[in-house]
Amino acid sequence: MKLPVPVILLFFMISLVSCQKDGEEISVDEQEWNTDPTNRDSISFTLNDKTYSSNEMNGFGFSNKQINIKPYSSAIKNRETAYATGGYWWYGESDSLLFEQTFSFKLPEFSSISFGFSKKYEKNKLLQKTAVLAPKSNDSTFLVGPAQFATDNNLENTAEGVSLELYPLQTGKVLTTSIPAYSVLLRSKLDNQLQDDSYFHIIKIDTLQHDVLCIEARFELNVYNEKGASYRIKDGFIRFKTKGNYLK
Repeated sequence: MKLPVPVILLFFMISLVSCQKDGEEISVDEQEWNTDPTNRDSISFTLNDKTYSSNEMNGFGFSNKQINIKPYSSAIKNRETAYATGGYWWYGESDSLLFEQTFSFKLPEFSSISFGFSKKYEKNKLLQKTAVLAPKSNDSTFLVGPAQFATDNNLENTAEGVSLELYPLQTGKVLTTSIPAYSVLLRSKLDNQLQDDSYFHIIKIDTLQHDVLCIEARFELNVYNEKGASYRIKDGFIRFKTKGNYLK
């Protein structure tokens, strides 16, 4: 089976950041930027009555994914499949796709914790940047206000928006905001309403230099294990800077 994976995964150190204040550019070195708690990338949340937090982002990536994926009984000429499984060829729309950005944080209790932010675009409105088709700027992906959840992320991809994956070290198995699945066919019976009582709300966006945005959001949501059992994440907060300057 062919699974969609980020085409770029970068681990980074930023040595110099610039921002704008009242129309004036102000250069800030890495040490000053990272020691200022109002600027540092950070995440915090409560799960099973325990609070977790981190001020260390350790990875980010970009990817394109097919959308509105459906099964076909035979291969389509000159089309790339999203998956090939169960005796079917699975294809999405030919003229549109998802552009997804992922941001990962380092926490000692988890082998991985990452947020994905995806949005649907018509291909002719995107630009070829590095190895992905991407929007001209981050402004079209992130907006202040409530965000949707990408509830069938890495399955049919009918929904755009936020997704979260946690891998607790204690179990080594994923907890996800999307429908749990081993494949598009082997999946939980949960449907796209699994986050109807949840929210992810972007409360602030600051525009920095080089197409970088500093985003703050609050969230409360459900995560599910592979059997569909749910766990509630509460008091969630995340602050992160986008990496638009890497898409050149």
